[in-house]
Amino acid sequence: MPTYICKQRNMNDDKKTNKDTNEENSEIINNLYSNSKNLEKQSSNTEHSGFSKLKQSDESGKYIKEMHELADKNELKNNVIVLGLFIVVAAIIIFSILMNTPFMKPKTDAVVNKVVTKNTIDNTAKPIATEQKVYDFLDKKTNRISTLKKAIQLNGGSKTGTTVYVLSEVLRSNAIAVPNETSTVKQLVIDLTALEWKKNTDVTKLEKGDICFTTDTPNKAGSPAHSYVFMGWIEEGKTDYANICDGQVQANGDILHNRNISISVDEKEKFSFFLRK
Repeated sequence: MPTYICKQRNMNDDKKTNKDTNEENSEIINNLYSNSKNLEKQSSNTEHSGFSKLKQSDESGKYIKEMHELADKNELKNNVIVLGLFIVVAAIIIFSILMNTPFMKPKTDAVVNKVVTKNTIDNTAKPIATEQKVYDFLDKKTNRISTLKKAIQLNGGSKTGTTVYVLSEVLRSNAIAVPNETSTVKQLVIDLTALEWKKNTDVTKLEKGDICFTTDTPNKAGSPAHSYVFMGWIEEGKTDYANICDGQVQANGDILHNRNISISVDEKEKFSFFLRK
């Protein structure tokens, strides 16, 4: 082979080798440049992330500090409330103790001047006694007339022997529970005794409105001959005669009339005892 051709081939091979070498170097340079860019980008991202984390850390610390401050304020408020309640309870206890001590109690022996007026109501007044009610009832003529009419009706329309009916009706009109069937003096004694009326034989103790009983009917022990309501003495200081109420209207014209009390007269027995509630 001619020498010229060989040289030409050698030259071509050298050019090719140089070209490959240049391309390889160019690729290496590009790779280095690309890696450098990536490193810078990673470095930039790392710095930004660190800054964000630092910023978040600062905000978290600030929030935690505010929470601690709020908790301290709430604790202080609760302590103030508890202290206030304690002071109030302590004050009440001390006041109660002081009020129960002798030197703090009001004096009860001080003289109090009361103004007495006409409108003052006496709540301690005693209730009206039964004998007073009976007297006030019979002291009115209209009541005596109406009572006699009812007694005659209970007696079957007869005016004779109406005394027990009259007295029973008077007592019923004043809330004394005497049965309508009571018709004899003995029955009246039994009824009033059952209602806890008390017996008294002292003629000087008579009061207006007392229910009186005479001595017994002959041959009938325990059966008083007559009964009546004491309406007051004819003459004060003397017990021989008094005003009474009974059913003997035919002989006296009214159930209110006078009668012997401590003395005996013809056909009229004297006083024996009275019954009072």
